Amino acid sequence: MNYLGIDVHSAASVWCLLDESGEQVERGRTPTTYPALRELASRLGDDTEILAGHEVGSQVYLVHDAVSAAGVTIQAFNANHLRMIAASRKKTDKHDAYWIARALQTGMTPHPVYIPSGRVRELRRLLARRRMVMRDRKRWQYRARAFLRSYGVLVSPGNSRIRQKVDEILETPDGTDTELLDSLGLCERSISLFAEECTDIDVKIATLTKDIDVIRRLRTIPGVGELVSANIYAAVGDITRFPNARKLAAYAGLVPTVSQSGGPARIGHITKEGAGELRAIMTQAAHIASFPRTKNADELRAYLERIRGNRGRKKIALTALARYMLSIAYHIWRDGTEYDPKRMRCNTH
Repeated sequence: MNYLGIDVHSAASVWCLLDESGEQVERGRTPTTYPALRELASRLGDDTEILAGHEVGSQVYLVHDAVSAAGVTIQAFNANHLRMIAASRKKTDKHDAYWIARALQTGMTPHPVYIPSGRVRELRRLLARRRMVMRDRKRWQYRARAFLRSYGVLVSPGNSRIRQKVDEILETPDGTDTELLDSLGLCERSISLFAEECTDIDVKIATLTKDIDVIRRLRTIPGVGELVSANIYAAVGDITRFPNARKLAAYAGLVPTVSQSGGPARIGHITKEGAGELRAIMTQAAHIASFPRTKNADELRAYLERIRGNRGRKKIALTALARYMLSIAYHIWRDGTEYDPKRMRCNTH
C-alpha cells in the first residue's frame, strides 16, 4: 500500500506519495478541482492500493468526493491534531504534504474527522447558511441602533425594539434628518431581505427533515424545538460513532478540563473543543428549558437548581444542564425512545 498526503489550498494543492517503507515515490502540485483531484487519485492508485489523507478545511467535501470517486480511501484530520506537522521546523506546503503521508504510513494519525453524506451533509450546509444569514441580519440591526444613537435616539435592548423604532421613524418622517432616513431605510431593507432568506432556509430545513424519526423524537425533550433538533442531527450524523454519552459530550466540548501532575487531579472549565455549533445550540436549549413557562421541564429545572446550589453560578449550572440534555438526546437517539424524565434521571452517563 502507498500513502498519499494532500496539502489543500484554494487554487492548487501539493501532494506527496510514500511507499510502505516511508520512501518518497512521487510528489507534485495539482489544481484543487474535482476533475484534477480525481485524475490524480486514479493515476496514483492504478497499480497499487492507496490510503490518502488531508487536513479539514473549507474544501473538505470537494477533496473527499473527488478522491473517493477514484476508488481511493481518504481520511480527513483536524489540523491541530496533526502534531507532527505543527512541530515541523520547516512549515512549507511540501513538508505538510509529506508529513500527512508520513503520519498515514506510520499509523500515527489522530482519529479521522467524520465526513457526512446525503441528507446530513445537505442539512449541515443549510444550517451553516442560516447562521451566516442570521449574523448578517444582526449586523444590520446593530448598524440601525448605531445610526439612531448617533442622532440621540436611544432604543431599549432587544432587536424587536430596534425594528419597531425604525418602522416608526420611517412611517412618520416629518422633522427627521434626511441622512438618518436614508440610513435607516437601507437598514430596514437589508434586515427584511435577510429575514426572508432565513424564512426560506427554514422551509427547506423543515422539508428535508420532516420524515426523519430521530429528529421527531429529539423534539420531545423540553427546550428542543425544530432548529435545535436539526442541529443535533446534523452535528452527530451517525450516533454509532460515539460509544457512550460522555464521548458525545466530549465531541461537543462540554466536558471539563483535567490538570494533574504528580498530585490530585484538578477539574477546570469545559474544554470548548470540537463541535462549537453543537455546544452553542445545546446551551441555547438549556436556557429555554430553564424558563418556567417551558412545558414538561420540571425535572430539567430541578437538575439546574441542584447544580446551581452546589456551584453557585448560573452559567456553570446552565452548561451542566446543556451536557445533561445532550446525554438525554444521546440515549433517545441510540435507544429509539422518547423523552421520559423518570427513565432519564439515572441513565445519562
